[in-house]
Amino acid sequence: MSGGDYKLHPGNGLGSAKAKDKKEEFLSQILERLNELFLTDGLTDRDLINYAHTFRDKVSENTNVMSQILNNTPEQAMLGDFPKALDDAVLDSSEAHQKQMMQILSDPGVAKGFARVVFDLIRQAI
Repeated sequence: MSGGDYKLHPGNGLGSAKAKDKKEEFLSQILERLNELFLTDGLTDRDLINYAHTFRDKVSENTNVMSQILNNTPEQAMLGDFPKALDDAVLDSSEAHQKQMMQILSDPGVAKGFARVVFDLIRQAI
């Protein structure tokens, strides 16, 4: 064979590996931390994440806390209103969930409407 008989074919798989999505990586780290904190018997990963999201959303409604978070280091913000706002969110969420649960269980119209909302949320996510 002469030197011209050898041909290199360029690879086509270079650079095709995808880096792990930053949001997915963050949620994975959060889940790992939650699993270290809680006894997770009977709790799914989604149970843990959704529980944390509930309080994130509730605390985020507090403008003083959000200002403190945005304008301070995490250590400084944790010395401000954040701990009390989180405690309040934990206590208030139980009451709020209880009220919603009672409305769903006692009113077939609410139950049907809520079922449709949940159905639509699931359909939108797939």
